[in-house]
Amino acid sequence: MIRWLSMKETANELGFKDPRTFRDNYMDQYPPDRTNKQLKWWKQSTVDRIKEIEFSDEEITDEEGA
Repeated sequence: MIRWLSMKETANELGFKDPRTFRDNYMDQYPPDRTNKQLKWWKQSTVDRIKEIEFSDEEITDEEGA
């Protein structure tokens, strides 16, 4: 079963306090999977992919850790 998240729910999942932050900074890169006039939804799998791409912890190299 597909879980659909609104823009507010998507922003919350990504750790933003305000959905406008997601809209202004990431919506061009990650357009909604479904729209209906002004309403927009993303699949849970899309939100998980955004988390993985944008917010994954990068490995610390020796230069950064020193």
